Amino acid sequence: MREPLYDPARALEDVALMPGLRPVRLHRIALPLFAVEIDSVVEAREPYELLDRFAGRAIAEARLDTVPDIAGFLGLDEAMVDRVLRFLGGIGHVVSRPDGTLALTDLGARSVRDGTRYVSKRDRQKLYFDGVLGEPLPAAYYGRRVVVWDTAQAAEQKWHRLMSHACAFRDDSLHHLASRPDRQDFNVPDELREVTSHSTGLAYLPCYAIRTQTDQGPSFLTYSAVAETRDEHLERICLHWPALTTTLDAGDTDDVRAEFEDWLAERDIDPAHLDWTTGETLRLTLPASRFAIRPAPGSPKGTFALTRVGSYVTPRNHVLQLWCDDEDLRREAALERALTRVTASRTIEATEAEAFLSRLSTQLATALTLDDLRVHAHKIRQGPLPF
Repeated sequence: MREPLYDPARALEDVALMPGLRPVRLHRIALPLFAVEIDSVVEAREPYELLDRFAGRAIAEARLDTVPDIAGFLGLDEAMVDRVLRFLGGIGHVVSRPDGTLALTDLGARSVRDGTRYVSKRDRQKLYFDGVLGEPLPAAYYGRRVVVWDTAQAAEQKWHRLMSHACAFRDDSLHHLASRPDRQDFNVPDELREVTSHSTGLAYLPCYAIRTQTDQGPSFLTYSAVAETRDEHLERICLHWPALTTTLDAGDTDDVRAEFEDWLAERDIDPAHLDWTTGETLRLTLPASRFAIRPAPGSPKGTFALTRVGSYVTPRNHVLQLWCDDEDLRREAALERALTRVTASRTIEATEAEAFLSRLSTQLATALTLDDLRVHAHKIRQGPLPF
């Protein structure tokens, strides 16, 4: 089973770079969904074969309605025209009237008018509705990067807590969705007709629920594989889901330090280095010797890359920030991270780089400017910068 989401550290980093937000807990959850398999008729567009097109135009534009008349008009053998018309009848473009004459169907007339051959085909696909409000998921949740588990897959994995469905699936949900003028925004193309339900099952969407602290109090952010930034659609769902907070609270441990015992022991770090900040963030303060620009193979246990200064880890639920009291080290770490961001993007503008650098400066408690970044890039032979 492939990893359903990117590393939680990336989500925590995104939160940390938001002004005034401090991540304190991360919960790996699986949002309950309803998976509805639908049957439908879809009109596929195909290029016209030359004779098919001319036969259709003879009926539509020349008002001809018999095989001999059409064959004579086109200068073709009647047997060949009869085969063409039988084919057009088989795909729903031509019908025979009671008196034996021929006529175009609506599908055939539209095909002639638009210069493309429309063919009706049966199609089957899955649609997803959230299990909290019972609303359809937007089309972004059908992207290739997004993993949705069926019940067997959800039971097999161990990391994400399966949340219970908070509502029953409404029988009229599919009808309402198919009737919406914006249904293509929910992965139901306008070309689909005769949409009916084939089966309905349970499914789960893995995501991260991150609790944060602000100067105004706690807040709640959600991340999914749809994007590497906050998922505001899921956040709106969670606002109407009071049971989520209750469930997550029940799963939290009272002994926060105990969560990190094994993690610290594996890295030969004394738990005495743990402390709470005034912003209610658990911080691990290490000496500068614990950080290296690029830790070499065989480095002592508990050696971190320089760019990890100020970053967050979460072995379980509570979030831990890696820290160093050496301001020069934090300054260098911020410059390295900013330079990596700038050099990775060929289109970044000065205003965007300056905003990113400002957020890093706040996170790492150091003051930096674009001129500082330019000097750093020149110093390590990474310049000039693209702005």
